[in-house]
Amino acid sequence: MTVTQSASGAVADAIEESIRTRHMPAGERIGTKTELLERFSVAPATLNEALRILRERRIVVVKPGPKGGIFVAEQPPLSRLALEIVDLRSKGLIDANNAVEVLDGLDNQVMLDAVRHRTDADVADLEALRGELEAQWHTPGSEAVNWKLHRRIANITPNLMLRSFYQNLVDYILADGDDPTFGISGFTPDSDDRLRIHLDLIDVIVRRDEARIEEVLAAHRMVKG
Repeated sequence: MTVTQSASGAVADAIEESIRTRHMPAGERIGTKTELLERFSVAPATLNEALRILRERRIVVVKPGPKGGIFVAEQPPLSRLALEIVDLRSKGLIDANNAVEVLDGLDNQVMLDAVRHRTDADVADLEALRGELEAQWHTPGSEAVNWKLHRRIANITPNLMLRSFYQNLVDYILADGDDPTFGISGFTPDSDDRLRIHLDLIDVIVRRDEARIEEVLAAHRMVKG
């Protein structure tokens, strides 16, 4: 029998979801293969492939013997972080506004690195984005260009952990589907002030104007995003 990726993947996703929603700790027994075969009504080959997927994700460990079975694996800290964020989002306890607040806390180091480490190629890309911002600011595409700018600025930092964390937060905001309002009544995403401040971000990096970072970021936080 050929194991389809869709069947085994669905079983793997269901087991992972069960672990997450039940908050099962590392070492807790999920069940035996026999119990899981009955639970999901699948062929042994399909279950084995699902368990292989989960082992690759470091979600489960399979232990042989009379007291064996499938157990929740010890999660690396970053994997636990990702699972917790998914869980909080599914419960409606966090949203894009929370992600923006975290980005606010990272912006200072991201901008400092951009000013200190930007190259001529970075400047060329930022100048191209300046043109896109000015051309699209009062159109439905303005937010996409805005976040494209933030991703590109973060791409300059040599700190790969900072870059990855920042850019993944931007991707989370974009995938959320709802434009962040930042808790501001009457928030206007395409205001002229907001455009000017994003152009100022570019100017600070292009001119290596480290002294203006705090000033521009303070203004950026006032208009958000």
